[in-house]
Amino acid sequence: MFNLESRMKSFIKMTLVSSAIVLALAGCDDKKTTEENKAPATTTATANSAENTNATESKTEAATAQNSADKATISTDAQKEAYALGSSFANYMKSNLEQNEVTADQEYLISGFNETMRGASQLNQDEVKNVLDAFGKRIQEESQARFEKQKTENTAAGEKYREDFAKQEGVIKTKSGLMYKVLNEGTGRHPTAEDTVIVHYVGTLTDGRTFDSSYDHNEPATFPLNGVIKGWTEGIQLVGVGGKIKLVVPPELAYGDQSFPAQGDKARITPSSTLVFEVELLGIDNDKEDIPASAPAEAEQAK
Repeated sequence: MFNLESRMKSFIKMTLVSSAIVLALAGCDDKKTTEENKAPATTTATANSAENTNATESKTEAATAQNSADKATISTDAQKEAYALGSSFANYMKSNLEQNEVTADQEYLISGFNETMRGASQLNQDEVKNVLDAFGKRIQEESQARFEKQKTENTAAGEKYREDFAKQEGVIKTKSGLMYKVLNEGTGRHPTAEDTVIVHYVGTLTDGRTFDSSYDHNEPATFPLNGVIKGWTEGIQLVGVGGKIKLVVPPELAYGDQSFPAQGDKARITPSSTLVFEVELLGIDNDKEDIPASAPAEAEQAK
């Protein structure tokens, strides 16, 4: 459909490979937090506010000046290659940290990287291991708590959405629990589970946030109907070529308790999410002559 299955497999593999590095980077946060907690409180809120404002302005000015001073000048291929490696590493780590909802203090992160590269790490290997072991345990506990919270909230939101959707005219619920409303029946044949379909679609969460859309890619999506979530395999067979259908897919027909990282500026799919799709069936891949000539225009209007 939109390759979330393959994305998830790649994400899991990437996370396993880089988990130790991610934990090491994120662990930098603890040291600074502890030191900050030891700082004495100011005597008045007014003084505190003024000091914070001045400190923030000074820190921003200092950081801007430092960034300008530290900016590397790239003049050779070797320098460009080294810079590209560093840039790639930073993007890789930044993505992993964000996906694991971990905040790492950049000052400590950069210091740890630079000092270790120079062979001058302030932590020996045993200390690093101990920090990572403790941090890993905490992250697992926080992740489990976050999972339970998301699952509870999504279950309640999904039940409410499906209850309200069921009251709309023309809504049908199948034996599996899939809910749908045909917006346009279409004039072509209905696909079977063995067909490869050509579609345009928008996928949203129950709060209306979009997590994926083929329109953003400026071209329809093509995929085997028996290779996607159960809600799609069943639902797309309920409309003919040229038609449009709205699907409300409960978690058991979608991704269950799985969670997926956000793609770009899109919303995340979190555990027990009910998914909502509006799908245009433009054609069946082995019946390409059935694709409506107006499909590109329709796609532009939908955007």
